[in-house]
Amino acid sequence: MSNSPTVTPKIKFDAQNVIPIASLGLVFMFGLNYVMAASHGPNLEKWLTNSCLMGVSASKSVDTAFSYLKLAFSGNGAAFVPVQQAFIDFITFCFNASFASLDVQQVAVNCFFMWAFGASLEQRIGAGRFFMICILGSSLPWVLAYYEVVSRDPIHCYYGPFFLFCVLVGATFVFPPEKKINTEWFKSSRGNIFAKPPEGDLSTRYQFKPMLFLVLFIAYEVGMYFWVGKSYPILKNALILSGIGSIFIGYLAVSVVVWSATGSLKDGPMRLMCVKMYNDILRLDVGHETAVKGTAHALGLPPERVKEWIAKQKGKMSVR
Repeated sequence: MSNSPTVTPKIKFDAQNVIPIASLGLVFMFGLNYVMAASHGPNLEKWLTNSCLMGVSASKSVDTAFSYLKLAFSGNGAAFVPVQQAFIDFITFCFNASFASLDVQQVAVNCFFMWAFGASLEQRIGAGRFFMICILGSSLPWVLAYYEVVSRDPIHCYYGPFFLFCVLVGATFVFPPEKKINTEWFKSSRGNIFAKPPEGDLSTRYQFKPMLFLVLFIAYEVGMYFWVGKSYPILKNALILSGIGSIFIGYLAVSVVVWSATGSLKDGPMRLMCVKMYNDILRLDVGHETAVKGTAHALGLPPERVKEWIAKQKGKMSVR
């Protein structure tokens, strides 16, 4: 047994064997945003204003907001009204820019990557926390992008979910690769040769191979960068430095969530995976000891460590 001090977790992780409704909702948002943009007709100027980060106009807006903020703190209470409106406009812009697409083909690909990166992560951390990560991913990276655009490229207009997807990619790397359970071993260990093959649970259906989809994502974004730049010279879909910053934002945000839930920053993701695999093995109709041994063997952990973590979780995919 570990001699490390017991840390009481602060956040409850509910059972994750559910449909990733938050990911479905965000997939729907891509289509809704495109339909709403198309309803305004072929008004390119309005689309650029609402859905793109433009260095010159963004700089003017920020300067105006800071001017009103100085007035407000100097005693002019009425100046808080335009500051509040500027904040609302910024949130609206982040939403429109993060879910913006040029055409139906981009909508389809963006929906695909939203599902590929989002569903698996949502299964691990839950819909509410996943949605908060997405809100963070569709707002904070645009602050980084603003400073990069103003200082390096004030001419082009930037749009799309590149930063949001980078945040989800960074968040995914917090968790170690999933281990598959050898169900045949558990059947033979009980002599149950007539057992029906277990159906894959919902979390298994929504898992993906991170490196495969990461390569596809990079290839798509690089291709889009050159295609958009050639077809629409004023538009760009990615910023390198802000994208790297977004990956770190996602990684740090989910690390904090897992640490708050498990009380451990170092092995928190492994604890969650351990509990999940233990529950998956229990669903194969085996006993506690067999499930502990199977989990320990699959994850390369001492059985005593698995028992300790399972005891803290009380045999459920939750942290109390």
